[in-house]
Amino acid sequence: MAVTKLLNLLAVSSLAILACSYGATPVSALTVDTHQIRRSPLNGHGAIAAAKKKRASTGKRCRPRPTTSANVPPQSPPVAKPTTTAVATTSPPPPPPPQPAPTSTKAPPPAPSPPAPSAPSNNGPTNGGGNNGSNGGPGKVGIAWPINDDKALANFKTSKVSPIYTWSPWIPTKAKELGFEPVPMLWGEKQAAEFKRLVVKGYANTVLGFNEPNQQGQSDMSPQRGAQLWKEYIQPLKAQGYSLISPACTNAPSGKQWLKDFFKACDGCTFDGVALHFYGTDPQVFIDYITDFHNTFNLPIWPTEFACQNFSGSGAQCSRDQVFGFMSKVKNFMDNTSWVAHYFAFGAMYDMNDVNPLNQLLGSNGKPTDLGYLYIN
Repeated sequence: MAVTKLLNLLAVSSLAILACSYGATPVSALTVDTHQIRRSPLNGHGAIAAAKKKRASTGKRCRPRPTTSANVPPQSPPVAKPTTTAVATTSPPPPPPPQPAPTSTKAPPPAPSPPAPSAPSNNGPTNGGGNNGSNGGPGKVGIAWPINDDKALANFKTSKVSPIYTWSPWIPTKAKELGFEPVPMLWGEKQAAEFKRLVVKGYANTVLGFNEPNQQGQSDMSPQRGAQLWKEYIQPLKAQGYSLISPACTNAPSGKQWLKDFFKACDGCTFDGVALHFYGTDPQVFIDYITDFHNTFNLPIWPTEFACQNFSGSGAQCSRDQVFGFMSKVKNFMDNTSWVAHYFAFGAMYDMNDVNPLNQLLGSNGKPTDLGYLYIN
C-alpha cells in the first residue's frame, strides 16, 4: 500500500511539472486573429479603381490650371483631348456634337490680303494690327504646351516657331529665354482672378480669349456672359498695347453662331484675330473651314488646336500616312496664306488620352516625334 501511494504521488508531481512547462491553455494556429491582416486598398480591384479615379481627375486638355498665389502653378498632368467632335470627310457626323461638312471639296479661292486696321466699332469686331498677320516664314508655328516647365520645351524651338500658350495665364519660366513669344489665355471664368493678377503691362504682347465657350466641360458660357467677361478682363489690356484674339470655339455648328452672337453682344470691343479649333480627317475640310471664318469675320485667323482626329463616334482614325498627309497639306496652306497669323497643332504632350496617338508631337524621350519635327521645321 505504501509503495502504491508513493507511485501515485510521483505521477501527480510529474503532471504538475508538465503543466507548468507548457502553460495552462494550449494555443492552436487556427486561433490567430485573421481580421488583423489588412489588405492594402490599392490591391486588386482597389488599384484599378484608384487608377481610373486618378485618370478621371486629370481633366481635359484645356481645362483651367488651379489658381495659386505663386507665379508658377503646381505641375499639372498632361492635358487631355477636348470633347470637341470631328468633321467627317463626306458628311457631318451625328452629335455629340456634330461638326459641319463643306458643301464642296474644291480648293478655296486664293487667299485675300489681310484687312487693314480700323478703329474700334460699337457694332462688333474690329480689324487689329499688331503682330498677328505674318506672310509665312519664321515665327508662324505655335506650341500649345500643357506641361509647365518640362525641360523638353527647349527641343521645340526652331526658326519657324514663335508663340506658345498653356491654356492658362501662366508662362513657362524659360519661354522668353528660349525665344518663344508667350501668349497668355483667359481660359474661362475660373481663371479670371489669376489672369488679372498675372497679365499686366509688359507681361506679354498678345492674349487669347476663352477656350471652347460653346462646349460643355470647357469654359462653357453664353455669348452674353462672354462679352461681360471680355469687357472686364480683356478689353482693358488693349490700352496697354496688347493684341486681343477672340475666344476659340469648337468646329461644331454651334461654334460659328456663338462667335457671331458674342461679337454682337460685345459692343465697343476690339479684336485683332479670330481663334478656332478643328478636329477632322480631311485636310481640305480644315482649309475650307478656316477660309470661311476669315471671309465671315474679316480678321486674321488663329487655329489654336487642330489634329487629324475622328470624333464622330464611328469610322476609323487616321492612319500614320493620313496624319502626315494632313499635317503637310494644312501646314503648307497656312504658311503661305497671309491671313493665317499663327497656328498650334494639338499633341505637344506625353499623354494624348482620347486623341489618336499618331498625332503626338512629343516623344517619351522629351524630343519631337517624326511628326513633331515635321511640324516645327
